[in-house]
Amino acid sequence: MHSKIIEYIKAEIARNGRFSQPFRDRFQHTMRVYNWAERLQSVEGGDLSVIQIACLFHDSGWDAHLPHEEVSAALAKDYLTKNGYVDLDIDKVVQAVLHHNRRTSDISLPIECYVVMDADLLDEIGAVTIVWDSMATALAEEPSYLKAYNRICHYLEKNKERASLLKTESGKNFYKERIEFIEYFIANLEFELGLN
Repeated sequence: MHSKIIEYIKAEIARNGRFSQPFRDRFQHTMRVYNWAERLQSVEGGDLSVIQIACLFHDSGWDAHLPHEEVSAALAKDYLTKNGYVDLDIDKVVQAVLHHNRRTSDISLPIECYVVMDADLLDEIGAVTIVWDSMATALAEEPSYLKAYNRICHYLEKNKERASLLKTESGKNFYKERIEFIEYFIANLEFELGLN
């Protein structure tokens, strides 16, 4: 539905050079956030187009000296204004992009902002967390199953602490399910490795 924006975002992400892990593709992250947002919006409501487009832009910008959400919000405003998105609430898109990473703020925001926040937080939690931790361990010095297990356990605790950052009920429920999945995986890994 938003193929022109998707192509623009893909090129912008490739151009800006933001790096995290060698196996973590920011464009693929963006598209997973987009999918999570559609799931959340189907329960929580809000303007679907605003949510989808905000998700596409949420990590599009990068500058080593500025918060990425500010750069991404400016890119969104510039692109949408120049390309004639007159039927879209551009200000709501910009607001959702700008606030997607400001989860501890107490200001009241529209549902579109909360859906984008939660979608971003839901990506890379669950099965993807386990894959991430395993791949990161494999790239580290002297990888082993035990090191992967320890890393998965470590980040499970960190991710449990982040549960309070979810804003929507469906986001909270999805997050809880993902945490339970990781706990189930760890219990099975402990059994298989003879750790319990």
